[in-house]
This record gives sequence, structure tokens and C-alpha cells, in this order.
Amino acid sequence: MPNKIQRVRLTGTIIADGSATAYSQPLAGKILAVQVNYPAATCTVDIDTDGEGGAAQKIIDLAAANTDATYYPRTPVCTYAGAQTIYWEGTNKVCEPFVVNGRLKLTVASGTDTQIVSVDIIYEEY
Repeated sequence: MPNKIQRVRLTGTIIADGSATAYSQPLAGKILAVQVNYPAATCTVDIDTDGEGGAAQKIIDLAAANTDATYYPRTPVCTYAGAQTIYWEGTNKVCEPFVVNGRLKLTVASGTDTQIVSVDIIYEEY
């Protein structure tokens, strides 16, 4: 059976302290793209795995912004022995899409009360 490209949306409403948190349903696959739809005011946006059943991994960590954008997060590849990043032509890191198996967590900080941040995660489902 072929893999399918799927989309999941995380939406957070910012509360008085400037934060918002939202979780996805469990998913399994490779993260292909992250589309951030910011509110009018500036805020920071992070997408991580939630760490259930293992260590959490940071997918994307965006500084304060308010301009909608699409990102294609990748992670450096390690050697079979777990050594640090593999390089090609000596200086270029080899990177691959993040592989996730569990829930994703949206964390917003430094936002404006009652504004909404939505993030679409496009992934290749296993």
C-alpha cells in the first residue's frame, strides 16, 4: 500500500499570559512541511514531538514573527555508530525529514491575548 500525504492542523488561542498550547492526534510518518498562520501581532512558535514513549524532539523553533510562512524542517543524519552529522563534499550536512510516531505539540509564547495561531503539518503517513 502506498504512503499518503496528510495534513493535520494545530490551533492555539493565546491566553492572557501570552501562551498557547495544542496537541495533534497521534500520527506516524515523515514531516514534509510546516505552514504557520500567524495572528496580526508577533509571537514565537515551536513544534515538537510530545515525548510520549520516548524523548521529545524539536521539529521547528521559530523566533518572534507575524508573517505567515511555510517551512521544510530537516534534521542532520548521523553515522551508523551514532557519530555526529554526516557531510558530503566535506562541508555540506546531509539532512532528512523528521520521522515521528506520536503526538505533535504546538507551543506559542509572547503572543497577544485572544489571538489565534494555526499551524498545518504536512506529512507522509506510514
